[in-house]
Amino acid sequence: MTALDRPWEITHAPGGYLIAPEGEERVGDVSNVIFSNGWIVNGKGDVFIYYASSDTRMHVATSSLERLVDYAVNTPPDPLTSVECVQQRNRLIRKNLAFLDRHKA
Repeated sequence: MTALDRPWEITHAPGGYLIAPEGEERVGDVSNVIFSNGWIVNGKGDVFIYYASSDTRMHVATSSLERLVDYAVNTPPDPLTSVECVQQRNRLIRKNLAFLDRHKA
């Protein structure tokens, strides 16, 4: 994610995949590849993500602007090593469990 007034400035770089091929999307002329063809947001904040899989098919995924911003802001960057990834996931699990404990009905 970049700053609105300075689009060259990266403000958040979430780790992991935003979108990855699944099932039949993994097979085609160039297998196991996803690439975006464009994103459109409507006046209600619905986002349509047009993407192609394996150089063979076109798809559209839907989300909301609010959800995508939440993902970008709250997903930590990739720590780039297996050990650090496991430690990061364990911290996230502990944080989520504590959140759930605080919000039990």
